[in-house]
Amino acid sequence: MTLGGDLAADTPRQPTAKGAPHPIRVVTAVISRTVLGSMVGLLVWAHLPVVALGWTAGVVQSGSMRPALMPGDVVLYQPPPRDRTPAVGQIVLAQDPTRPSHLLTHRVYQVLPNNDLITKGDANSTPDSTPIRPTALQGVERLRVPWIGLPVQLWRAKQPVPEAIVLLGLAILLALAALPLHSRSNTSSPGGLNDA
Repeated sequence: MTLGGDLAADTPRQPTAKGAPHPIRVVTAVISRTVLGSMVGLLVWAHLPVVALGWTAGVVQSGSMRPALMPGDVVLYQPPPRDRTPAVGQIVLAQDPTRPSHLLTHRVYQVLPNNDLITKGDANSTPDSTPIRPTALQGVERLRVPWIGLPVQLWRAKQPVPEAIVLLGLAILLALAALPLHSRSNTSSPGGLNDA
């Protein structure tokens, strides 16, 4: 009999594994990480054509194009072709003829003989009164990324309460995604010798 052997036999073993995953933590973490991952994927998808192809991205600010485009959607526009006019039914981005410092996203309603465009918002009852010159075109809609621009839209619309709710929701998602999946085990006792 050796002293080292006796001490090894009498020393309680410490648990080496973490506690079992808590089911609620697992479900919460999976959902929050999935939502955040989807948001990051949408952000990348919204910026990739801008960087790689030179397209233009814009956040929808009003509801004039409902239900095709909703406030907070990001729309990607391909530069307009120089040799042809956008067709009736296409959504275009253009300088607003009634407010030159603003951009307008509406659907082509009619092409005039001089290639000027009459546009109309899908939710509007009548077409826009002022035609758009071909030189005012900024792009033709190619891709819509839903809701990802909602914080930008709320910020520009100066709506602090909904914006605060969106930011609070994002903070909660980040906090839930950071939760550890395993609960800590409090069953381990400090090391020591047992009385024989």
